[in-house]
Amino acid sequence: MTTKEIKLIRKYIGLRDDLMDYTMVHFDAMSYDIDGYLDEEEIDINELKKQVKAFEMMLKAYELIDYTYG
Repeated sequence: MTTKEIKLIRKYIGLRDDLMDYTMVHFDAMSYDIDGYLDEEEIDINELKKQVKAFEMMLKAYELIDYTYG
């Protein structure tokens, strides 16, 4: 595994853990996905980048929520 792949997987793990502050909906699926990436000999880096980016945006959305009356 390359350094870049390892960095992306670590980022993915961090995003999974950070999302726990807001929701557990994705935790299991993300964990299985991360395990799959760790078990693969060859990783599709573009797919991993897209996945990490999607969860970065999701986390950002949760962070931006500011309920006025909730």
